[in-house]
Amino acid sequence: GHPQTVVGEGGGPISAFVHALGSIGVELEVVDYTEHAVSAGTDATAAAYVEAKFGDGTVRWGVAMDESILTASLKAVISAVNRHR
Repeated sequence: GHPQTVVGEGGGPISAFVHALGSIGVELEVVDYTEHAVSAGTDATAAAYVEAKFGDGTVRWGVAMDESILTASLKAVISAVNRHR
């Protein structure tokens, strides 16, 4: 319910984000990830899909769309977290 700053390290933005979430008690592993363009051109929208396995063994999917594939990817991780809660 309030903004929180997190910091993480990883081999890429998704792994760093997952590491940062772990620092605040949200334990998950991204076990599958895919992305694709929803439209063509310079203003294309990207869709990202994440399969996440949580510390309790639960698996949840997260999906998000954004003009930035990076933003769509991070939003997809948050989508999976929100479905788990």
